[in-house]
Amino acid sequence: MKLKCLVVDDEPIAQEILISFIQKIDFLELIQTANNALEALKFLYKTKVDLLFLDIKMPALNGLDMLKSLENPPSVILTTAFSEYALESYEFGVKDYLLKPIAFERFVKAVNKVAHEKEFKIQQEVTEQYPVEQKFMFFKVDKKFFRFYFEEILFFEGCGNYVKIHTSNNHPIMILDKLSDLEKKLSKHNFIRIHKSFLVNLLHVKEIEGNRTFIEQSEIPIGASYRDAFLQKVKGL
Repeated sequence: MKLKCLVVDDEPIAQEILISFIQKIDFLELIQTANNALEALKFLYKTKVDLLFLDIKMPALNGLDMLKSLENPPSVILTTAFSEYALESYEFGVKDYLLKPIAFERFVKAVNKVAHEKEFKIQQEVTEQYPVEQKFMFFKVDKKFFRFYFEEILFFEGCGNYVKIHTSNNHPIMILDKLSDLEKKLSKHNFIRIHKSFLVNLLHVKEIEGNRTFIEQSEIPIGASYRDAFLQKVKGL
């Protein structure tokens, strides 16, 4: 998937630099340039774009005022020589703020951020539309999104506002999420809550003994309030 880009800048040299940068990134596609905000608005009313590179100080209408006029703006990266607008710009949900002269390395960092968010959003839309076919889920680890296949996940361990993902081939990975929220999302995919701190994948349950269950080398307690529902689920498989 390529991100369709629109460059809006009244400086020809600035346009040329951005065009050359875009051409070096394989997931970006330049579909139009505009010399001012009014010209850009006219184009946006007719054409959908994924990513807008927008200068702030332009004649007639500046970039921030242009953003105010858009009901559903695309992802926006501001490109400007003026740092004083940085704080105000983030009120509009811009993805990044690049100060001129823009270094290519900084440009790459900004567009990668947008690409990761777009990929995650598209995947979420697909899994919500076709939940029965869903075989994996994206989780945010640090500042990146990683795909985890359900069959690889042994169990989730709740740690307050964080959750540890235990898999068969990696060390536990910590994510910012709540076990109760994961329980709602994964109840249709063979995951069941067996303790206030554990959500397990039934496909990996090897043995149940008393108030314990065993998944690979891990011994997991079964909470008294979860035991009956867990055993009924197991018997019904």
